[in-house]
Amino acid sequence: MTKFHATLKSLIVVCFTLAIASAVQAQATRTWVSGVGDDANPCSRTAPCKTFAGAISKTAIGGEIDALDPGGFGAVTITKSITIDGCCMASILASGTTAINVNIASGNANDPERRVTIRHISINGTGPVGGGGGRSGLKAINIIAALAVHVENCYIQHFTQEGINLNVTNEPTGAALFVKDTNIQNCNVGVNVTAATGVAIANLNNVRIEKMLTNGLVIGTHGHAHVRQTYIAFCPTDGVSMGAGVTDGSVNLESTFIASNGTGVRNGGTGSVIDLSNSSILQNGTGIASSSGAAGGGVNSHGNNMISGNTSPGTTPNGVGQQ
Repeated sequence: MTKFHATLKSLIVVCFTLAIASAVQAQATRTWVSGVGDDANPCSRTAPCKTFAGAISKTAIGGEIDALDPGGFGAVTITKSITIDGCCMASILASGTTAINVNIASGNANDPERRVTIRHISINGTGPVGGGGGRSGLKAINIIAALAVHVENCYIQHFTQEGINLNVTNEPTGAALFVKDTNIQNCNVGVNVTAATGVAIANLNNVRIEKMLTNGLVIGTHGHAHVRQTYIAFCPTDGVSMGAGVTDGSVNLESTFIASNGTGVRNGGTGSVIDLSNSSILQNGTGIASSSGAAGGGVNSHGNNMISGNTSPGTTPNGVGQQ
């Protein structure tokens, strides 16, 4: 009887090991979705899945989901390092919900990079309810936890909250957002950058943020932004807005065009700084609004900016020398 129990235990261990190995093997480094796919498929190129959510469970950490054809592939929650490439401009229609949630918890030894890439995707929050103007979706991309999120060649529109919300809860070493060659239109806020602890850093390069309901770029507590060759316009509140009470925020604006907003650039924080270089602030209700005029804080200009045509020029920026 003892020998029988020992044999049975050995068989159970072997079966369990084989089951784990089979599950791991079932996850491919590259999976595929198609408008004519099926989530019951293995998500291979010849048998693609129907949705991003269906494909992500079959994709290994650090792997990639590619779209075979244009289509709507549904909302998705990302909990591991992955690349989602729309390839031929795939889409997510998120009526009444958030399109993409990124929440990769720390401490996973199998996923130390915690890096996500979202590329070539049209993310649309249109729907019959919500804030009017066809807006119904909540957030297009909502980043709760990750070390790095890259958004490239995406088109985001019609969300009642943020187009991209970098609002991390616990990243002591810092969370970074990289947005490149992306359009954000007709949301409540274009990009929001804040952190409960640690720091949140947004890097925007060649981004268009236009026709928001309130603000274009918002910097909150522990938030920082590096903005280059970006267009921020037609936001009735602020184009760039440093929130009141922010004591440790910073924004660097290089070769950026800010026009036709309620206020072009606002620093409502204390001890926070916005630096301007080679940028244009034109035809806003107020050009610059700053709660701090002290050198090294408030809004600084390197003397090579175009600030004109605003209904009220607002605060004169602090002059800082070129190096």
